[in-house]
Amino acid sequence: MAIMHPKFVFKFNTLSEEKLYYALKNQLSDDYEVFYSVTWYSKNQDDKRINSEADFIIIDREKGFLCVEVKGGIRYVHEDDKYIVYNSNGDTIVKNISAFQQAENSMRYFLNLYETTYNIDYKGVYGFMSAFPMYEMKEDVEVNFNQVKDITIDINDMNNNLEKCVRQAFLYWENRNSYIEDLFTSESRNKLCNMLKRVYAIEASKGALIEYKNSELEKINEVQDNIINLLKNYKVFAMKGAAGTGKSWIAYKMALKKALIEKRETLLLSKSKYLAEYFRKINNIENSSLSIMCFDKLLNQIGERDINRIDVYSIKKYGIIIIDEAQDFSPDEAIFIRTLLYEDNSSEFYVFYDDEQNLYNNNLEEVLNNFIIESKPYILTENLRNTKNIYEWAKNRTSLGETSFSNQIDGPEPIMSSLNNKNQAIKYINNAISNLVDRDKVPKCFINIIIDDDIYDEIISEGFNFENKNAVSSKYDNFIGVFKVSEYKGLESNIILYLHNENSEYNFRYVGLTRARFYLYDIEIKDRN
Repeated sequence: MAIMHPKFVFKFNTLSEEKLYYALKNQLSDDYEVFYSVTWYSKNQDDKRINSEADFIIIDREKGFLCVEVKGGIRYVHEDDKYIVYNSNGDTIVKNISAFQQAENSMRYFLNLYETTYNIDYKGVYGFMSAFPMYEMKEDVEVNFNQVKDITIDINDMNNNLEKCVRQAFLYWENRNSYIEDLFTSESRNKLCNMLKRVYAIEASKGALIEYKNSELEKINEVQDNIINLLKNYKVFAMKGAAGTGKSWIAYKMALKKALIEKRETLLLSKSKYLAEYFRKINNIENSSLSIMCFDKLLNQIGERDINRIDVYSIKKYGIIIIDEAQDFSPDEAIFIRTLLYEDNSSEFYVFYDDEQNLYNNNLEEVLNNFIIESKPYILTENLRNTKNIYEWAKNRTSLGETSFSNQIDGPEPIMSSLNNKNQAIKYINNAISNLVDRDKVPKCFINIIIDDDIYDEIISEGFNFENKNAVSSKYDNFIGVFKVSEYKGLESNIILYLHNENSEYNFRYVGLTRARFYLYDIEIKDRN
């Protein structure tokens, strides 16, 4: 069975593409990897950028790649320099170029992308095919399209003949590419596959997979709602989970339910002002029973920074307190926060934490004792945030997060860069941002830079050459957020550039690497001592 990317398709572009997807999956062996619906870009006569697409890219692990253009409908003809798909309802789709030319254009784009991405010549077979899964076409291609049967798929090939058909196409292009000297190596194949996964990741980062992601989010919501329902009768508990397991979202959704549905006075508290700001922005809750704030804001409202001087009997109390990122609080702060809860049988107190993200080296056992959490924590084990590649990378780079397991969403390997000094790092980031924004057209609001706390000030003092702010952006903003690692705990971004020293502490590194959903730059400055 072929290795398919994506492994699961939420919605196919056409019925003919769906038929070919499953035929390739079931008939090709695992010597082949197949990428479906890979976006690329071309320019029209006015030099404006327009979207294009390779319907399928088939990679033979020992030879190279073929781009495949698929045509559906009930027949495909060449009339008066136009190429026309006739549909069963009488509609037509008219193109100025043939399906074969479309496939060739895709092939040349990805061949060039490979060579410019890696700055090396491509070594291996490359070619194109056209597929007509719904009707016969092979007998017509030579006369009507000036092409050959060997690079054509039609309805007669769909029933257990596809692997032979694909092999013939690779052999055809191998004979045509007689100047190829080197075999398609495993390194070449890995580079090619990773490049195509990067295309997927960039498109996902721009919101291109929003419909698919919404369906996945619905599944995650259902799981989280079930967790909340299972715990609804518990008045005190702790929940522990590694990065990306959904702790903050469960905490937030519990707070919403308690405040907006049960009409209880609820406090959702964390150390991070940015995490609190993010959740406040999601819904307009200014006049509700829900208070979402960071610890500093809480102290500002009380009017006293020294918790030992606060008269706990005169300050506002809450019926429900939910603590997110509880590992950030000190034992003394834990004692104080517990005094904010009403002392009656109806009060509820919930704590969410991850001991592997303990950046301040607090004594977690003492913190939990002072929060008066006596039972063992419930544990979340599945990473829901990152692609499999990013989370496995984070675990390998830190030896943390081993108690949780990755989801199966595939993505590109993170880009690792080791640079000599901060000036090189700043130049590298400037160039990466330029490529993402100008070349890949990723909105700035989907890109964030996070920097280890110990080098943040010196990096920021040098400055970047793009608009940036130390602020959480929304989809309407046109700047790139730049944060300390400690400021960005609990948050995530489609694309993360994480900058740190070569010898950075593993818990900081673990937090930094696991902020990225789809695409990650792991940038380190070498230790020159």
